[in-house]
Amino acid sequence: MKRLKGQKVSDGIAIGPITVVTSREVKVKESYVAPEKVPVELKRLAKAMKKTEKEIQTFLKEIGSEQEEVQAIIQTSMEFLNDDFLKSEIRRAIEEEHCSAEFAVSRTIERLNERLQSIDNPTFASKVADLIDIEHRVINNLMGRRVEQVAKLDRQRIVVAEDLTPAQAANLDRGKVTGIATERGSWASHTAILARALGLPAVVAVHGLTESVALDSTVIIDGFRGEVIVDPDEATLVDYRQRRRKARRLTASAALERDRPSVTRDGQELRLYCNIETKEDIPRVVESGARGVGLFRTEFLFLGRTSAMSEDEQYAIYREAVEGVDGGMLAIRSIDFGADKFDRHHGSGFKELNPFMGQRAIRLSLEHEDFFRTQLRAVLRAAVHGKVRLMFPMIMDLGEFRKASAVLERAKEELRERGEQFDEQLPIGTMIELPSAALDARKLAREADFFSIGTNDLTQYTLGVDRTNQRVASLYTPWHPAILRLMKEVVRAARKNGRYLSVCGETAGDPWYLPLLLGLGIRNLSMAPPQIASVKRALRRLYVSHCNDLVEDAIDAPSADEVQGLLDQFHQRAGSLL
Repeated sequence: MKRLKGQKVSDGIAIGPITVVTSREVKVKESYVAPEKVPVELKRLAKAMKKTEKEIQTFLKEIGSEQEEVQAIIQTSMEFLNDDFLKSEIRRAIEEEHCSAEFAVSRTIERLNERLQSIDNPTFASKVADLIDIEHRVINNLMGRRVEQVAKLDRQRIVVAEDLTPAQAANLDRGKVTGIATERGSWASHTAILARALGLPAVVAVHGLTESVALDSTVIIDGFRGEVIVDPDEATLVDYRQRRRKARRLTASAALERDRPSVTRDGQELRLYCNIETKEDIPRVVESGARGVGLFRTEFLFLGRTSAMSEDEQYAIYREAVEGVDGGMLAIRSIDFGADKFDRHHGSGFKELNPFMGQRAIRLSLEHEDFFRTQLRAVLRAAVHGKVRLMFPMIMDLGEFRKASAVLERAKEELRERGEQFDEQLPIGTMIELPSAALDARKLAREADFFSIGTNDLTQYTLGVDRTNQRVASLYTPWHPAILRLMKEVVRAARKNGRYLSVCGETAGDPWYLPLLLGLGIRNLSMAPPQIASVKRALRRLYVSHCNDLVEDAIDAPSADEVQGLLDQFHQRAGSLL
């Protein structure tokens, strides 16, 4: 028996035999053609692109309109295939540098992937898989090869893979797959998104997974704890079969929680909101029973575009979003991406050696004030249509918050000069994602209207762990005592100054982590829409006093492992999960 740790991305327990899915890597050698052959290569490229588009359209028709999450995965690949910037760059490589069609596709997509990977955001990083999928499809069509797909399964099995391409993830035999485990991936990967949509237990970033299994292995996936157990002994199998039965009963009752109040067993209310990336997510927010949107990640509006978005375009999107939540709150975060992403629109030869620590988020916005003010004017105008809040990402200290607020005032003045209607009293807050901001929270709370703790980045920057790096994934522990102490300081500062405070990181939607948030004094959470029901269900089983005691012990614990043990014991006693 072997236990492997990974990142839990979809709750549940799966037990059974496995099928190992492999992806044939497309390797292309550097190659060039004679100038007179350029028209031939362009014609080959056009034919392969057209065939690839037809393949994707056929697959979209086959999966049907009811499978929205699956459609969204494949539709993203289609959007990349039809991206004008991508197509023009490939053609330019052929026309100007005389690259072969295969090499032009491979090199262009490799360079775009480098840009996406430099952005410190796991959802942006997941788009790399879309581009790789397009690369494989187009090159296979150029070479006259079939795209490898997941075979139909003979019986119910757990899928084990180094990683799954978007096509493989979307084409899984959903009647037979009972769980998914991969060596790579993140919370925002296509594998994770599909697993959550289908209700499949899943663990990703499991180092050494494919080397640890044999074709006849039996595997347990513990999606609650982020563990994969290979060839479990009989006692472990018996224990996990009982856990699986209980998990299924709880899952069956989760839908009933959507319209119930979000209160603890002793009557403490928590206000639950949703994280969104586009206005198309709004219907899911309403269906979930959430009170509104706690985090609108506006950088996703720019993904895949080859030019900047105008003020009116942004205004229309924000207005539609706030009107869509029908009286609920809409907390808009200004753009949070790195200089590499910005350079795609504005052109710059500068390349940062460490973009995660470089000119990103609010630093980038302050450096490019015209770009920043365009977004701020759009938000200010949209705010007259509902309960809008604006927050700045990656604020380092009060001085940086004041600089961003000064730009907002200049945006207001521009709207006054134009005679535009806007919200003069728009609440302005800040994300708490850096240790310096958490330590400076008391100063920030005197001027910021509200706080939102981003546990993803706060954990990463405090512990010095890149959450997208598979080799150190096990060290990424938001329950680390140091993180809890920083969050406690932020809670105290917010309470002292009467400021609204929420948590919008991945931990906000995690029922396992919920007792720590309650014990810290957090009363507002923002999460993915599908997580609302399970958080309500878990919340109803908790006592605030018990959670307070847990946090006191956790903060004094010597390590994250110790806190994890305390949490496991807490849940066993409380019966709040499994």
